[in-house]
Amino acid sequence: MSIGGYWLRLAAPFGLIVSAAVLSAALRSDPPVLVVIAGSALAATVCASALQARRIVSLVDEVGEFAERVAAGEYQARVTAGGIDEIEALADSVNAMAARLAREGHARAGFIGKVSHELRTPLTVIKGYVYTLQRGEDDPVKSARLEVINGECERLAYLVEDLLELSRAQAGELRVSAETFRLRDCVEEVADRLRGLAGQRQVAIDVRWSGNGSLVMGDENRIRQVFANLLTNGIKYAPPGTVVVVDGDSTGAELRVSISDSGRGIPQAALPRIFDEFYQAPDGAEPGAGLGLAVARELTLAHGGSLDVASTVGSGTCFTVRLPAWEVAS
Repeated sequence: MSIGGYWLRLAAPFGLIVSAAVLSAALRSDPPVLVVIAGSALAATVCASALQARRIVSLVDEVGEFAERVAAGEYQARVTAGGIDEIEALADSVNAMAARLAREGHARAGFIGKVSHELRTPLTVIKGYVYTLQRGEDDPVKSARLEVINGECERLAYLVEDLLELSRAQAGELRVSAETFRLRDCVEEVADRLRGLAGQRQVAIDVRWSGNGSLVMGDENRIRQVFANLLTNGIKYAPPGTVVVVDGDSTGAELRVSISDSGRGIPQAALPRIFDEFYQAPDGAEPGAGLGLAVARELTLAHGGSLDVASTVGSGTCFTVRLPAWEVAS
């Protein structure tokens, strides 16, 4: 129904009231009563129209908010907007779109998981043959070429593992072990492991921590992967001679760890998609598959936490991980 149809629906009953009132007053030849009744009917019509318009706007806003949730990846969400046929039809269309996106996302995750799993076997075979050839090769030139092949196999192996982790997480099949560990020790261990890589790029890592190091419940290896991905990303984009700052806070019920670099930053238009798989910011992105941040977010969500980003072009980027504390460490 068009907008004119809505106004016709609103005006019809009150038009009947006004007509009846006018006819009654005219039959009694009572102009003052006619004016009062007509004014009252007009006021009632205006109030009812305002209430109905407010209701319509509220329903449209609800559908709009739901569409934004779907755009953010909450494909299981649904919206209900009853009372107006056209709004209900719009809600049904958006719900159908969300259901279709959920099915397509699940199918895509399943396909990526199957392909990644099938790639494991040939990669393992290639690496085995390369290792055998390297052991028996005395020619430096051939040995160097074999080392290049081995390095590319390693890169493909990491890519396959990232794809498997991502597909499991998106399909809701990610298994997270339950153990308590001190988040501060986990983060500092990752930072120590990556200081060699940072040194190669003339970048320093500075870990700062507030609080007494509360415990978290989860899979320590997967949490290590989260911070390894974020720290590697910070090192990759930090200019030589700068510092990647890891700022941890475990003073409350929520543990927070921020990783900041002073690189070129991310354009505001790219921020909503920065955690999408295979996405890379268009302005001079470093080589890579665009999976590290997507994997980090999914693993964080699997632990009941959140991963946010703030960035300013020319000033750097800050990723913030929040995880629920299990208990306060002594």
